[in-house]
Amino acid sequence: MTKKLLVVSAVVGLLFSLAGSTPAHDEKKSIQPGEKIERSLPVDAQATVTLCVASGALKVRGWDKSEIRVRSLGAEQVEFRRIDKTKDTSKPASRVDVIVLNKTGVSNPRLDCQAVADVDMEVPAGATVQVQTRDGDITIAGVSGVYAGSQNGDIMIERATKLVEAGSVGGSISLKDSSGRIHLSSAGGTIEVLNVRAANTEDTFEAGTVSGDIQLDRVSIPKVTAKTVNGTVTMTGPLAKSGWYGFTNMTGDIMLGLPPDASFQLQAKVSEKQNIISDFKLIYVSDPPQPPRTPAPAPAPKPAVKKPLPKNGPVIAPIIIERQSQPAPFVRRFNAICGTGDATISVNSFGGTVRLKKI
Repeated sequence: MTKKLLVVSAVVGLLFSLAGSTPAHDEKKSIQPGEKIERSLPVDAQATVTLCVASGALKVRGWDKSEIRVRSLGAEQVEFRRIDKTKDTSKPASRVDVIVLNKTGVSNPRLDCQAVADVDMEVPAGATVQVQTRDGDITIAGVSGVYAGSQNGDIMIERATKLVEAGSVGGSISLKDSSGRIHLSSAGGTIEVLNVRAANTEDTFEAGTVSGDIQLDRVSIPKVTAKTVNGTVTMTGPLAKSGWYGFTNMTGDIMLGLPPDASFQLQAKVSEKQNIISDFKLIYVSDPPQPPRTPAPAPAPKPAVKKPLPKNGPVIAPIIIERQSQPAPFVRRFNAICGTGDATISVNSFGGTVRLKKI
């Protein structure tokens, strides 16, 4: 669980390596203090575009032009840095870093990713964007691939077509109407997903939080994994045929809302104090006998320490209070089938109820 959630810090701590870059030509104008800056640059229709600031809201939208257009209010300067290392610079750039600078950065170009400014950017619909801000929200729509990280802001993504990797420490993540390989992680916020599907048979879906809820609605990717330490996991919608769904929760509930004709195998591990509540008729394929719990042997009493007798008064013997040993939490295992068992649902819940509900 810890390894899976390490992606939070990996995504948020992402700094793009831009060594060996080549300056790109862009349209420049004389900027007056407080004026909104706008820059544009022709690029390949499937270009990779990177953008990072220290603080500020980032908005990215895909459009039908083979061009990047960047607008910012609050920045002193916006530049494009070509990083595709091509020998023919007359061709449109395939990898571009968008540099947003404040006054300090203008005098010291190495201080990129330190600007405090809001940025709006249009990129080709087939582009892959890599964006990061320490303190601000990120909104991305209508692009091919997304890598997004924010430390103290929310991330909202829609209509991505090939892949999404997003991480936030203190914010929530929202993803809808997208396809491809999905990997989402948040330390203290919720993850909400609506209507995502696979772009090819190799695509997978992973979501993980530390103390936030995970809410999945109509996720039709064949392999789905959702893990949280302290939150509720909810999934609604039909199951993909031959799909695999894995849910792990340490202290919260797992709620699955499925169509009445859902067909699945259920493999569950639950605490002895928690229940599986099902609206579906489950046929238990195997219910292995549980090993008897043998209490740990009591430790041998410590020998009394003899004390010298006082000259006057009663003799007081030492009092020994033994600490009662607590048995380890007991886990029950279930293996059941509903219908013909087309999909597989694997559930690990150690502190909450598992509910299978018809919708």
